[in-house]
Formats: sequence, C-alpha cells, structure tokens
Amino acid sequence: MIKGLSMYVLKRVFITLLLLYSQQSLAFITVGLDPDCDYDNIFPAYQDGDPEIRVTNQQLHANNFVMDTIKVFKGGYDSCQDAVNDVPGEENTRWSGLNAINNTVIELDANLPFLVTVVMERFDIFDGENTTAAGAGGIKVSGSSRLILRDSRVYDNLGQEGGGIHVSGVNASLVLENTLVEDNTANGYGGGLFCTLGASISMDADSASRTNSASFNGGGIYADQLCEVISYSGRYSLEDGSKGLVQNRAAKGGGIYLQTGARFESHGSQEFPARIYVNYATQHDEAGGGGLYLTGAGTRAVLTNTYIDSNASLFHGGAMVVTNQAVLEMGQSPLGCSFNDLGHCSRIHGNGTDGAVASGGAGHLVNGGEAHISQTLISRNRSALTAGLEVLEQAYLKLEGNVITHHSDNSGNQASTLMAVRGDPGFQSRIDFAYNTVADNNTDRIFVVNGLLQGQSLNVFNSIIWDQGDVFTVSGNDNAIQIDCSVVHENQSLQGNVGVILTNDPLFTNTVNENYRLTLASDAIDLCDQFFYQAEHEDMDGFDRGIDESNINDFLGPYEAGAYEYSADIIFNSNFD
Repeated sequence: MIKGLSMYVLKRVFITLLLLYSQQSLAFITVGLDPDCDYDNIFPAYQDGDPEIRVTNQQLHANNFVMDTIKVFKGGYDSCQDAVNDVPGEENTRWSGLNAINNTVIELDANLPFLVTVVMERFDIFDGENTTAAGAGGIKVSGSSRLILRDSRVYDNLGQEGGGIHVSGVNASLVLENTLVEDNTANGYGGGLFCTLGASISMDADSASRTNSASFNGGGIYADQLCEVISYSGRYSLEDGSKGLVQNRAAKGGGIYLQTGARFESHGSQEFPARIYVNYATQHDEAGGGGLYLTGAGTRAVLTNTYIDSNASLFHGGAMVVTNQAVLEMGQSPLGCSFNDLGHCSRIHGNGTDGAVASGGAGHLVNGGEAHISQTLISRNRSALTAGLEVLEQAYLKLEGNVITHHSDNSGNQASTLMAVRGDPGFQSRIDFAYNTVADNNTDRIFVVNGLLQGQSLNVFNSIIWDQGDVFTVSGNDNAIQIDCSVVHENQSLQGNVGVILTNDPLFTNTVNENYRLTLASDAIDLCDQFFYQAEHEDMDGFDRGIDESNINDFLGPYEAGAYEYSADIIFNSNFD
C-alpha cells in the first residue's frame, strides 16, 4: 500500500497504467525449444517481469502454479522466431494436467485490491483431474481475477465442480472468445462450466460448451448463488459445427442448471440464433429439464433470438423446467432476425420426454415457477401425456403472439394433451393465452384444466385455435375460464365465460409450408379489440398490433386474432407460399 493514497486514487492509477499498457508495444519473452528462445518452461517465464509471454507449440507443458499477476499468454507459434514476428501456426500450444490426481491445469487466484486480468490465446487445456471438494478439472478462477480465454479449447478434464472451468467469487470472471469447452466431466456439478458466489461468465458467438457431462446437475453450465452467465453462442461453422450449449448431459439441466438467484441471458443476433441444442437430462423419477432447469426465488433466464431445439428429458420437462419461483422470459429481439423468413427468431422445437409417464415436452412449470413466452415458434415437441407446456402447483405461464404447431407423442402419433393447467387445493395455477395461433397438432385435446374448485384458471383471448379435438377439457368449476375474440375449430367444448367466438376457417397462407400468416379473406383480420388483454409485444413479424385494414370493417376493433398481423407486403414477399 502506498502511504497517503486512497483506494480510489489507487484504482485510478491502475486504470491509467492499463491504458498505457494497451496502447504501447508490449515487451514480451518467448518460450520454446529453439536456441533463440528466452525460456524453455512457462513457469520461469511467468516469473519474469515482462507482461507478455509467447509460447511455441513445440512441446507439451505441464506446469501447475497459481497465477496472481497481470499477464498475456500467446500460444500456437511454430518457432520462437515466429513468436517474435507474432505469426502463429496452425496448432495450439498444449497445456496438460497429465491426468495427475487433484491437479487442476491452470489456476488464477489474485487477492489484490484491483482486478487482475490474464489473457490466454491459442491454448489447448486438457487432462486435468481434481475431484476434491470444489475441485476443477481444467481451469479454476477465483479471487479478484478475470480470465479472457481466446481461440482455445478446454477438453478431456475431470472435476468435482466444473469439469472444464470453475469460476467462484463476486470479483471473479471468465470471458470466452472463439473457445470450445468440450468433452469434460464433473463427478458433481457443471460438466463444462461451474459458476458460483456472484461470479460471471460471458461466451461470444463462436464459443461453445458442448458434449460435457455431469453426474448431478448442469451438463453444459451449472450456476448458483447470484452467478451471472451471458451467452451469445450459437453461430454454426463448417469447421467447428454448432456453437452454443450443445449435446451436454446431466441428471437435471442437461444444457444449463440455475439455482439460488443465478441469472442467465442468451442473445442471438439478427444473422443467427443462440442455441440450446440436443442436451439430455437423465433424472428418472423427477423433472429433469433437458435444455434448462431453473429453480429458486431470484433465479432468472432471459432468452432473445434463441433456439431451444431437440433437447430431451427422461422425465418431465423436455425443453425446460421452471420451478420454485424461478422466472423465464423468452422472445424476439426488437431488431428481429434475417435467418427465418416466417419470423421465427425464437423457437422451442423438437424437444421431448422419453419416459412412459413423463410429461411437458415443451416445458414443465411447477411450484410457483413462472414463464413469459412471446413471438416464439413452439413446434414439434413431444410427450405421451402433455406434449406442449404444463403448468402445475401455483405456476404461471403467459403466452403471447406464438405459433404452436405439430406436437405429438414420442412416436409421432396422437398425444393426450397440448397444454395443461393443474393444481392441488390451495395451489392455484394459471395460463394467460393471447394472440397465439394453434394449428396442425396431433393431440386429443388442446387445453386440459383440472382442479378448478381449487382456483386454477385459463384465459384465452384474441387467438386462433384451428386444430383437432376438444378445445377445452375441464373438471370442476368452470368459472375461472374465459375465452373471447378467438377463432376455433369447434365450440361445443367451450365452457366458462365465453365471449365472441368464430368457427370460420382462418384461411392461413399455406399450412403445408407451415406459413400461418393470414390471407386477406380471413375473418380473423380486424376482428378484436383489447378490452380483456393489452398486447405487450409486436406480432411475429415485428409489426405493431392493431394496424387497421382500410378495406375491412372492424368487428370489435382493428386487432387481428392470432400470432400475425395481416400484411400484404409479407404475403407478396413470400410469393404466396
């Protein structure tokens, strides 16, 4: 400590030094086997005062030490002369734990009054093994430390909490740039990434946590205790395949498991979606959550332009489980997207449950869990019981402006139910359902509402349900059901407070090509007002709700029923397909 300087002044001095450091040509040293290399070992190079270390790919490194100093490691050079000229080769530098017991490959743990940043580029980090309590296999970041890992791979590591990487503490952070965390295993939690105690993780579009596994929770990512994870991951490349949370496996939360106030944000771009893809939950007697599992008050996931695709669970919740007052929000970016001409920027697609008594192919909400899903394609999810979303025991689901289509059982045959709301006495559940389009599902019933004497409720407004089977199947008192300003394929099953209902064909543009936009002759155009429900989002194509068609007389008002506002421009641009 410098006498007489406050912490604020020290921080300002440090920031100034960092700026100077980034703007000047850095001093560096080289590590390799050539005669002109400065060192042949990483550890003495680290102890050197130079801020940058350039490492060749000529040898396998197995150093094990704790870093607490600002450093830049650049690997992947074929020779020290190439390192001097800053010309990387095609192979990364290899840093291994040699499968030594209780040996994490790389550790950062700075206990200083300022943040210590370590940058690593072009490294392969593998064969770490640490199964002690809180042990990480590949990398552990704690204290006032930030690791920026760039153009690298973390693979084939074994840990207890974080097979690949463990990040712990409110001042600890991990940034992944074009980096793959893959094929790692956790005996406990977080096969790929483990985050706790307020730490943070950020993944860019070209990074991935994939093909990892955990014996308990969080195959791709495990996050708890106010941890924050932000993922932009999802870009596909021919060289590296799919990015995102891909092909991970765990008992619960095959892709990601969040609890105790953890937060997860997933943001796709206009050009490609973020992905939670082909993950699997193996829990055989409790809800698993193939893609995501959220639990606990304050736990929240916010997903924009994200695809939750082809995940599965052995028990309830193929795509997701949201429970114990956790909250999920999902929908489009305000900028929309260019990767789908039907406006499907957000998607829950092809997920399922495998067990004979499992349910909730698209999602399982229970025990006060809450989900708000808008402007999303919800399609081809499967389960023998409830193929779509089920809402149980004080849970709440709001669906606005979604297309819900082509659900079935596990074999593509008829499932029992598309959506269900249930609850025991004193545990009221609720679905608010507005501006949605439901069509071409292979289910016996659209909505099942059980236990109405206990206060379950269902509100259906400004929607199109043009499908098969009973729209409502109700047990108990039906006073808690409302339906208004909707187009339905049958009205005999409707119960409760029934308002304006049409049974005319909504005249979709082309159902064979799954284009559920409205043609100009549809009676769903300018059908509705917003007396019972105020739209919170634009339509599936990003148009404002309530654009009045001058050639059509309003019925209740200028609002279309269903997921799409009518637009002649969109119909023309789609070549009437």
